[in-house]
Amino acid sequence: MKISTFAIFVFLGQGLWANPQSNKIIGTNDLVLVDAEATNIPLKYKDIVNAFGLMSMGCTATHIGGGYVLTAGHCFFAGQVLKRDLPCPEIRIEWGVRDGLTPYLVSKCERITAIQLNGPLDFAILKVSPAPSAQVAIDYTNKPLAGDTVTIFSHPDELPLHWSKTCVVEEGAGNSKLPADTLYHTCDTNQGSSGALILNTDSLKAVAIHAGGQSDATGAMNYGSYLSHPEIADILKELGF
Repeated sequence: MKISTFAIFVFLGQGLWANPQSNKIIGTNDLVLVDAEATNIPLKYKDIVNAFGLMSMGCTATHIGGGYVLTAGHCFFAGQVLKRDLPCPEIRIEWGVRDGLTPYLVSKCERITAIQLNGPLDFAILKVSPAPSAQVAIDYTNKPLAGDTVTIFSHPDELPLHWSKTCVVEEGAGNSKLPADTLYHTCDTNQGSSGALILNTDSLKAVAIHAGGQSDATGAMNYGSYLSHPEIADILKELGF
């Protein structure tokens, strides 16, 4: 039975599984349900669509190689201090869930390699087995700039894979509710999109982890954690990426 992010909380140490964040549709809903053969999205994405997974607590995960998976820290544990090597019992990830298509693989989370939720840091790095066949390359050496074009593949509302179409990195400094040193973007997301990787549309490399969205007097904005943030980049480097 699938564990709902929004209904069931399971203790992990001193924290909780599943601390849902807001996600936003910015203006018109541009989310596209990806068909079984991924024929309704740009061809350049076809080789990576099997790298996106639906987690049993309702968030989105992405395989980056070697059985390592990135997602949002708030999907698991609301801890301000970096934690390493934690258990993740009963967590499953279904890979390749698209319109009319059953998963080609189900992985079990073996360990939470690293996790943190503190200001601009909202990330979890998991080790899973078996590892998916597809993976997304990452870029933690370059910080995206305002105006860069990005995109997101995610499982909004625990649905089959959706594509956000293309959006841009925004300045975002005027939004008082969002943490500083955060990537701001206008790609459409919804509950369940948390943890999806934000991809540069030119390099197809992941540059950030989508975390949530907020609204204030300046308008609505979605946001995520830079992979180039030193705390995240150092761990990814340590793991050999």
